[in-house]
Amino acid sequence: MTNRCGTLVALVAAGVLVRPTLTSQTRGSGPIEPHTFLRTVAGFSPADLSQLDRGEPVARVLDTEKREVAVVGAVRITASQASLFERYRDISSLKSSDVVLELGRFGTPPAPADLRGLVFENYDLETIRVCKPGDCGVRLSTANMERFARDVNWTAPGWREQAADLWRRLLAADAAAYMANGTLGDYRNKAAPLDVAEEFNAIFESSKYFEAISPEFLAYLKRFPSISLQGAENILYWSKDDINRPVTRVTHLVLYPAPSGARRPGLIATKQIYAAHYFDAGLGLTCAFDDDASGFYMLSVNRVRTRSLTTFTRSIVRSVVQRRSRDAMEGILKSTKAALER
Repeated sequence: MTNRCGTLVALVAAGVLVRPTLTSQTRGSGPIEPHTFLRTVAGFSPADLSQLDRGEPVARVLDTEKREVAVVGAVRITASQASLFERYRDISSLKSSDVVLELGRFGTPPAPADLRGLVFENYDLETIRVCKPGDCGVRLSTANMERFARDVNWTAPGWREQAADLWRRLLAADAAAYMANGTLGDYRNKAAPLDVAEEFNAIFESSKYFEAISPEFLAYLKRFPSISLQGAENILYWSKDDINRPVTRVTHLVLYPAPSGARRPGLIATKQIYAAHYFDAGLGLTCAFDDDASGFYMLSVNRVRTRSLTTFTRSIVRSVVQRRSRDAMEGILKSTKAALER
């Protein structure tokens, strides 16, 4: 549940870059057994699985290219799957974290008023003031940079208020375009432009192992909103998280509970469609497998792509982030288990 933690380490989502070789047990049309999934996809050892069955969380860092940080984790929870979905559905619970500074849910369709509780940092506004394509300390599209340059009177006494008002309008417009058409922007903060849609293509390409669990859910996430999925619930929200510095983000949450008697697990996805700093794209996938007893196994595979950890000078930082990300995943699993089992 990476989106439940607001530090850089805990919010870096993780994923599998090397495609797993699914066994006949996971290729078939039958239900996916969680232990099999963890062995084939995450490389969990028998000792890891024994720890899991004792109710202890298990997490590991996965090998990825340098633009990614990857962690997978699982825990057995003695509670109903419904309680897990309710915990995600109530985004106001995020406010209990001391790293989630501000939070709000977008309406239908998203509107600037939905962001009235968002207060932008002076650092970001001052950075945007001097932004130009290829050289900007905030992740912005070319079109949005041009709007800031054209629509804000940067020499006026109230330029900060003007810029903040425009940013709310731009974020709301981008969110509405995503919900209506699945439109994802581009980032021109560096010399080489970055297409967010292409970043998600890379994420989905290396997440094909989830097709064995629910091909319709993965297709829905990839092609949203051009196809429908009966039973799926969509929530779009914004947050400002303390990730070394305050970072404004927009997240698409998809809840897909398993109907009674279903052969598939309950599924939850968090899709980061915008972040002002650090993250280029992120996807978190959580499965809730019934344990045929009194609870379920919660398995999370989360992942981000970022250009912020690719230089030689960042290699040591990246190794620290990887190690601490694993610890953070364990903490998230522990806190989720404790909250649901109370």
